[in-house]
Amino acid sequence: MSTNYEIAIVGGGASGLAAAVFCARERGSGSGIVLLEKSPRVGKKLLATGSGTCNITNRGAAPENYHGNGAAAFVTPALTQFPPQACVDFFQSLGVLCAPREEGREYPLCQQAGAVLDCLRLELSSLGVTERCDAAVTAVTPQNGGFRLTLGSESITARRVILSTGGAASPSLGGTSDGYALATALGHRKTPLFPSIVQVRTDTTFVRAMKGLRTDATVTFCLNREPLCSHTGELLFTEYGISGPAVMQISRVVGDWERRKNGDMTAEIDLLPTVSETALLSLLSSRKTLSRTAADFLTGLLHKRIGQTVCRAAGFSLEQPMNALSPNELRRLAATIKRFPLPVLGTQGLGGAQVTAGGIATDDVDPRTMMSRRVSGLYLIGELLDVDGDCGGYNLHWAWASAYAAAKAVTA
Repeated sequence: MSTNYEIAIVGGGASGLAAAVFCARERGSGSGIVLLEKSPRVGKKLLATGSGTCNITNRGAAPENYHGNGAAAFVTPALTQFPPQACVDFFQSLGVLCAPREEGREYPLCQQAGAVLDCLRLELSSLGVTERCDAAVTAVTPQNGGFRLTLGSESITARRVILSTGGAASPSLGGTSDGYALATALGHRKTPLFPSIVQVRTDTTFVRAMKGLRTDATVTFCLNREPLCSHTGELLFTEYGISGPAVMQISRVVGDWERRKNGDMTAEIDLLPTVSETALLSLLSSRKTLSRTAADFLTGLLHKRIGQTVCRAAGFSLEQPMNALSPNELRRLAATIKRFPLPVLGTQGLGGAQVTAGGIATDDVDPRTMMSRRVSGLYLIGELLDVDGDCGGYNLHWAWASAYAAAKAVTA
């Protein structure tokens, strides 16, 4: 087996796989390209994206969907080179037909992440790219206008190196901190890491009673009672707190707060986002004629267990008759439904997160080429960088777009 390569790609996740394909296509052959993955197989995390259906991209992908220090400006050149339509065209060229779904999301028509991975690997094989698994790179050392890569007791050389090791989120799916160590050893700076697109831990005094229930709601995270962000969607109550799209989409602010530990974070939940508080007051007043106790007063308006929990949180015993509620009591109940408060304790950490916020500082990388400003011939792409996207296909799009920018530059 050859130990001398033109291009070595370290990390066989989404960005690394795409970079290998792009590089081989640009060169007209995969000869001289090696893809190195420390796990027994490539693409493990890719298989889990979109709950196994793989949200390939989002038609609305734009700089404002990305976060990190200077991320919006940094991602602009790559997104311009490789917009969502180019992504759809690329996967169709691999044999993966795409289909639009809600909110601009694009999925494979077959709804199988496994098919996306298979088609990427089939293309690598047909192009002649060398794929090596169980090949953990422990050091990248510049030498003689290229690099020596250390793999245990073995070493290989490459003229150019692309670091595509991903982030630290979801270690059970291959998330790792290895790339940060490789990059910082070469002089790059790393910004603090914290979880994004992650479940949120809250006080469970009332949450336990609603464990496992899903409902459409608007979730607002507040710092010291000041609203930071809101999102409407499906909310899932869990044994530790809250999850679901309504939470995950805006959970980045909780991860950031958790690492800073500055101030008090609260989740305010609007359990009836389509009903105004004024209309709700009228609705609750009319329900007094039902002559029910608190245990069933909101049944039919909210899920029974959620309704019971709301009544308890508003200060009513479940046995209390509700046919004689005062105006103040009605307002208290309506306010609880519209702003159900949950003190936030933190997140489920990087272990439960889909994406890592923070990473290698983008100031150290040329946004047009993804080449390091510190080490010529070294390229950094994907989640390894201090770039994280919103939930909904944006993070995978960044993986493909940054890989494309690097591949174009590497092979120029």
